[in-house]
Amino acid sequence: MKKIVFIFSMFLALTAFGQSSAVKVNPVGLAFGVANAGYEFSTSDSQSATISGLYYDVSGISGFGVGAEYRFYFGGEALKGWHAGPSIGYLSLEDDFNTSASVFSFGGEVGHQWVWNSGFLVDVFAGLGFATGGDSLNGLDSTTIGIGVSLGYAW
Repeated sequence: MKKIVFIFSMFLALTAFGQSSAVKVNPVGLAFGVANAGYEFSTSDSQSATISGLYYDVSGISGFGVGAEYRFYFGGEALKGWHAGPSIGYLSLEDDFNTSASVFSFGGEVGHQWVWNSGFLVDVFAGLGFATGGDSLNGLDSTTIGIGVSLGYAW
């Protein structure tokens, strides 16, 4: 009986403060050859961090990548409302001729995330960044622009 009361108490404690974690995917990226998924978790009442992974396959160049983002939520509650923050990323790429390259990126992102009582979430965002590297694939020093819509579940 004590275990049941303890588990119930922990459940109430975790849900009383709203959602503090979320998993998301960006279906819009699939149309452009990029599949990515991420895990976002609150780090304070109005801030969160995201770690993500992605697969890239565009114009004969493919590879995998990882990224991290830190978000500041302006409504006072992490995972909900308007947000902005910095991001970094790394891609390991290879072309059709087995030439490989590493690309690093850094930038910023702004957006709005809605979370319903059911846990379903929609995150609309836009970002501006800089990518560098890829010397063996003709080099890359470029400004990057990204927009997206992620769908997911928060708990």
